[in-house]
Amino acid sequence: MSIKVDLSELAADVQGRGAGFLVTTGPDGRPHTTQVVFTIDGQTLRAPAGRKTCRNIAAQPLVALLWPPAMAGDYNLIIDGDATVVDLDDDGKGWAEIQATHAILHRNADGGGNDCKDA
Repeated sequence: MSIKVDLSELAADVQGRGAGFLVTTGPDGRPHTTQVVFTIDGQTLRAPAGRKTCRNIAAQPLVALLWPPAMAGDYNLIIDGDATVVDLDDDGKGWAEIQATHAILHRNADGGGNDCKDA
């Protein structure tokens, strides 16, 4: 079950969730996930980014952000966005600046379990 999040009200859904996950994709297509604390201003989120995250964003700027539910029955917050690297230092570390393009609150309709069936 999914509920679309109005991007103009995104800050209300992000604040208070604590650290979330930034998922980037490398040039070889493999995902890279890192846990970070985001700040948000309107529809723009910002988080510290290590070398691999910065390289991945430079190669493929489409990213996903995820905050898992705090307790059973709660919703995941999932955000799609376009990322850029800002304030890159000499060590290849910087900040990921993400412009949110889509967001949902999501949980399984049955409240748990695996929806996949054996083929």
